[in-house]
Amino acid sequence: MGPISGAKRRELTQTLGFLLLLALASCTRISYQDRARTPLKPMISIVQKKSDTFDTPPKVLKGMRPEYPPLEADRREKGFVSVICTIGIDGKATEFAIETMTNPAFAYEAVRAIEKWKWAPARKDGHAVAQKIRVPMHFNAI
Repeated sequence: MGPISGAKRRELTQTLGFLLLLALASCTRISYQDRARTPLKPMISIVQKKSDTFDTPPKVLKGMRPEYPPLEADRREKGFVSVICTIGIDGKATEFAIETMTNPAFAYEAVRAIEKWKWAPARKDGHAVAQKIRVPMHFNAI
């Protein structure tokens, strides 16, 4: 077997480069559902000032991201939902209303996630109080 010609060497190099690119692409493929199962980053409440109804606003203590709807994930569709809900003195979200949404599938998944989150309730004069809040949620098919 003799030395490899220049043309054959280029073909072999291109083939190896293509195989390496395929291997890297499969390693970086994003699973939207796996991403959805990651814990939320700590959130800071937008409302910082006192109001007549509370001194300290509700705050998310623990929660997971919403599931990405499969059909929308396949289409790499982005979405937005604004949910209004009440955080009770027990730290649970109830009384959901959709303020705005780009797709009902995103709204459904947003509400499913929010109702599982653990909240610190709003406080007024040192006591827990129920409080309505707005939870904006973006779905980005990264």
